[in-house]
Amino acid sequence: MPTCVECGAAVSSLYTEYSKGNIRLTYCEHCQKLADKYVEHDFVIIFVDMILHKKPVYRHLLFNRLPYRDIGIDQNVFKLGVLLILFDVYIKWFRLEQEATVADAGFAQHALVLQYLYILFLCIIEFLSFHFGVRLIVSLWYGGRYAILKYNYITTTLIISSFGKMFLILMVIWDYTALEHSWLLVNFIVFTSNIEALSVFLDTGYLPTTLVIVFGIMCRILMQVAFTHITGDSSLVSMASM
Repeated sequence: MPTCVECGAAVSSLYTEYSKGNIRLTYCEHCQKLADKYVEHDFVIIFVDMILHKKPVYRHLLFNRLPYRDIGIDQNVFKLGVLLILFDVYIKWFRLEQEATVADAGFAQHALVLQYLYILFLCIIEFLSFHFGVRLIVSLWYGGRYAILKYNYITTTLIISSFGKMFLILMVIWDYTALEHSWLLVNFIVFTSNIEALSVFLDTGYLPTTLVIVFGIMCRILMQVAFTHITGDSSLVSMASM
C-alpha cells in the first residue's frame, strides 16, 4: 500500500489520473499534506533531498517508487550495489598505489590481475559482511516488532542510502589528487545517510539505527582483518581499510 512521505501513514493512492499526463496528487487524510510530492519531481530534486538527508525522500524511494518484492531486490538497485563495490575497489587500489611500503610487500609481487581480483574479492566480502551484520542485529533487535521483517528491503535501504560514493565519479573525472582526504567526507555522508534511511524503514530513532550501522561496520572490519590474515596479506589492513 502507498505511504505518505510526510507522516508515514498508509494512503489509498498517491494520485488520480484523469488523462495521459494529467494527474492530481492525493492529500493525506492524517497530515493534510500531499501524500507524495516527489511523483511530479525529477530525479535532480530527489537527489538533492537525498543529500540533505530528508526522511520524505527515503519514504518515496523505499515505499512508493520501488515495486513490492517478497524476496530479492530491484534490478536497478542491484546494479547500484555492484557499482558501489567497484568504487570501493578503486579507492583501495588508489590507496595502495599511494603507499610507499607496498613495493616491499609480497602482495606487490603478484600479477596486476591477481592483485585486482584479490581487492575485488575483499570488497565483496566487506560488502556482504556489512549487510549481514546489519540484518543480524535488526533481526535480534526488531524481530518481534514486525510480523514479517523484509530483509531484502534492509539491503535495498543500505544500497540506496550509500549514494554518496557516486561523488567519486567527479573526483576521477577531474583527476583529483586529494582523493585520500575526500574519501573520509564521502564515508561520513554514507554513514549518516545509512542512519537516516534505516531509521525511516524501521520507523525508529537515530540512536538505535546508529548502533545498528556501527555493528555492521564492525562486522565488515572483522571480516577484513580475518580475510587479510588468512590470505597472508595482513599488511594490507592499514593501507586498504575504509
